[in-house]
Amino acid sequence: MNKFILIIPFIISLLACELPNSKEASLFVIAGQSNAMGVGDHTKSNFENNFSFEFDSKLNNIKPLKDPVGQNHLNFSEAKTGSFIPSFAYHYSLNTQKNCFIVQCAKGGSALNEVAETNNWGNWGPNGELLGHSFTKIDLAIAKTKLPVKAIIWSQGENDGTAIGVGRLTKEAYEISLIELIQKYRLKYGNNLPFIIIETGRHFNCSKCDDGFEIVRDVQRKVANHMEGVYIGYNKTENFSQEDQMVDAVHYNQQSLNDIGEKLAQFLLKVRL
Repeated sequence: MNKFILIIPFIISLLACELPNSKEASLFVIAGQSNAMGVGDHTKSNFENNFSFEFDSKLNNIKPLKDPVGQNHLNFSEAKTGSFIPSFAYHYSLNTQKNCFIVQCAKGGSALNEVAETNNWGNWGPNGELLGHSFTKIDLAIAKTKLPVKAIIWSQGENDGTAIGVGRLTKEAYEISLIELIQKYRLKYGNNLPFIIIETGRHFNCSKCDDGFEIVRDVQRKVANHMEGVYIGYNKTENFSQEDQMVDAVHYNQQSLNDIGEKLAQFLLKVRL
């Protein structure tokens, strides 16, 4: 009997060593418009590893993460062609030793407030479809991975900034829309759900729009300062140079996207996410 008792811990230890892939895992949602989607260069987005994955809503399946991330499905769009997401996932998994699962819910040209919507590109407001579609995609990913949402990463504001700059949308209305969006994600996925903002950058071809972009950044900072668990995860976009960090007047190039991804991962480690 004593020999049997002694051998049980050894067997348990041996089985534990043989468990495949014992890494912890985190599920992140990337939401917003074109800079969340990414209009960079996938040939310079070389961050593939064995620990980063994407939920494909078209296939209802998990696949290795690489650019172009996303699907043209549920009103969301695939990256054209590179994004910040592989850089983010690579650096996060590298530094945490956790598997990283991504749910991309980005739509180029989408607005937060419906007043700012243009060309029927969609909006995230109460009368738009994008928030509800993101719930659908996230729920499918949760069912597939059995993981809770770790955080929402939000990169949006260009359309709303333009609308503010030309007088079509007020600063106050944009602020209310941002707060309501955060509250709805938290109502759905937990009251303490972290919400990470990549600050909106600049508009290099329209001075009124650029003024509106500055107002959007002010609101993003204000909301982050006043709402617990809301953070500015990256704040250097307004300092990007048009000559060597942008694709055009409003979109970040792959060098910039890679930096966003790396610094964003470092920020999440700093706040222990």
